[in-house]
Amino acid sequence: MHDARAVSNFFIERAAQEGLALSVMTLLKVLYFAHAWHLVKTSSPLVAQPFEAWRYGPVSRVVYDQYKDYGKRPIDKLAVSFDPTQLKYVPTASDFDVSTKHFLSNIFDYYSRFAAFHLSDLTHEVGSPWHTVWTEAQQRAVPGMIIPNELILSWFQKTDDSAIYKS
Repeated sequence: MHDARAVSNFFIERAAQEGLALSVMTLLKVLYFAHAWHLVKTSSPLVAQPFEAWRYGPVSRVVYDQYKDYGKRPIDKLAVSFDPTQLKYVPTASDFDVSTKHFLSNIFDYYSRFAAFHLSDLTHEVGSPWHTVWTEAQQRAVPGMIIPNELILSWFQKTDDSAIYKS
């Protein structure tokens, strides 16, 4: 598993390489879809931190906290983590292998072409993991509004990924 900020940094750097403006909402949704498809492909989570059901869809709080002041402005800095050896915040490092980089590139290339609110709509489908948690919260308390990985895996296993993931 990886830190969600490290995966986000991969996407931020890829967007910069492609000359794309990346909004917070787009980043959060692409991160969610990458996590979901990684669960399907490998049976293991991509990111260590959980996703929460928020109004506009699944959110990684640790990533959101880095960029919450951006609004609709494009992200122009990498996510950071505290490095205790340097006693300061530094860009969150990653150690992705070639296969993971290829996977993340495919996910980014597919999902980044959609508008942020379209990505949000995709996460809001009836029966989706977000919808399930959001609806359940209307009936009872759902601590942290956490979307369980098992729910994400189950939903995405039923989805055709042929247009998304190129081997």
